[in-house]
Amino acid sequence: MGTPSAASAARAGVIGAALAATAGLGVLSGQSPPSANHRALIEALREFIPRAMKLEGTPGLNLAVALEGRVIWEEGFGFADLERRIPMSPTTVTHSGSMGKTYVATAVMQLVERGVIGLNDPISRYITDVEIVNPLGEREITVQDLLTHRSGLASNSAGSTFNVPEPLRERLRRAYASPAVESYEGSLSPRWTAKVGERLQYSNLGIATLGYLVQVANPDHLDFSEYVQRHIMDPLGMRSSQYPPVQNATHVRPDIMARMSRGYATLGPVQLPTPTIYFADYPAGTVVTIPSDHIRLLLAYLGEGRYNGHQLLKPETVRLMLTARAKRAEGVDIGLVWNLRNVGQPDFDFSHGGAHMYGWTNDFRAYPELELAVATFSNHWPILHPRYHEHDLIARFIVAWLGRAKAGGGAAPRAASWAWKTSYVVGLTMGEQLKPALGTEGTVTPGMIDSMAAGARPRDGDRPRPELWDDDAFRTGVTDLLGVRPQTYAAIRAFLASDRLRILPQELEVINRELGVTGTEAAR
Repeated sequence: MGTPSAASAARAGVIGAALAATAGLGVLSGQSPPSANHRALIEALREFIPRAMKLEGTPGLNLAVALEGRVIWEEGFGFADLERRIPMSPTTVTHSGSMGKTYVATAVMQLVERGVIGLNDPISRYITDVEIVNPLGEREITVQDLLTHRSGLASNSAGSTFNVPEPLRERLRRAYASPAVESYEGSLSPRWTAKVGERLQYSNLGIATLGYLVQVANPDHLDFSEYVQRHIMDPLGMRSSQYPPVQNATHVRPDIMARMSRGYATLGPVQLPTPTIYFADYPAGTVVTIPSDHIRLLLAYLGEGRYNGHQLLKPETVRLMLTARAKRAEGVDIGLVWNLRNVGQPDFDFSHGGAHMYGWTNDFRAYPELELAVATFSNHWPILHPRYHEHDLIARFIVAWLGRAKAGGGAAPRAASWAWKTSYVVGLTMGEQLKPALGTEGTVTPGMIDSMAAGARPRDGDRPRPELWDDDAFRTGVTDLLGVRPQTYAAIRAFLASDRLRILPQELEVINRELGVTGTEAAR
């Protein structure tokens, strides 16, 4: 795409291209309160999160943040149930979706450590009552192939059902006996679309197969749910978590079921409560949990396999699982189930998202260099763009905030009201429009800037209230933008991505969207 015209730049600008109810603070029992810097981060997040939620149309969100091996904050925002106006709290339970795949991988690797199974052994050596054969060849499917989504199974089918799912063995038998997957109007898509090991194709059925492997191979003769409870959740102290075969009142503990959020699908301005939909491919995604429980798995991995006085995995196993095996997307590799971003860089993180049809989207990720872990859950599925945008925004906000604190010698970034930040962004935008966007001759004088600041009005004509506007912030924004040298798109973009910008990039993104500022596709 070409360079934007002067007219399009004037309309959109580089700045555009740079793009509730709350529960109380909860500090886990036995842990010291957050430090002053951590409290400053928490307060910044309390202001930022509701605004990100509003832009995404998110009914409710809860999260836990851990630094240096301990949870420093857990909180809920918005509503767990819109009709009954039940607030989202730190202990509201979510359907976590595919985040459960990390428990499957952990269980498999525990059995590898114990010598019960081999990572590179054929799956057929252990599962003998279900025929699992890729007809495209050219070799047998191994445990590692399934952990890296390279068995040749077609890219994920939902594996969902309105009916109570059948037991795992029967589900696998029926799925593998069929060479095709039903799609629209009964049309069929191939079950297998690649040779073994040929390429990465994310598969719920493949992970469900690994869950069955744990069930048939573990020496304790436990079913999969019991194994995870006894060997992962209980040792980590996860008291509000379960991995049920079916997410209903028959299989979920009453104390957990009573705290379950209601899921919503969003389509434009409408939020629809989702009907009950089950995972047929249990256990590809049936964990029910809360953020401060779920984050403990991340903390165990950050602690070289150890948390809560329990060695969940050996350090060498953790390193093995967090070693890149294949490329999943630009900047994202896959280890053994875990997604790995920015491998080899200071901002490296390992993560896994999760969604449950059609009401919940979630994310958890850990940054080893920062000793940071974040788990965010929402009862929200945006139909037209089912990604985890608010989750990503929150995690990146925390990383940017910590980066600013580190650059400042450990001091918290400058605190400012949202009115200050919004007025600053308005100033940046006007500074760009006044001079570089149009190439206007002459100088923007302080008097011009003061006149704009003093004369600012909302569209209804009244003078902006103090909580909506800050004259000094506007002046600062104009001055900062006009101070960029040279006055080029590249230099302005570099300024907006630098520590010279007086707000965080994620705040800029949210405020731009609040203001309706957009950029051209070419500028992006």
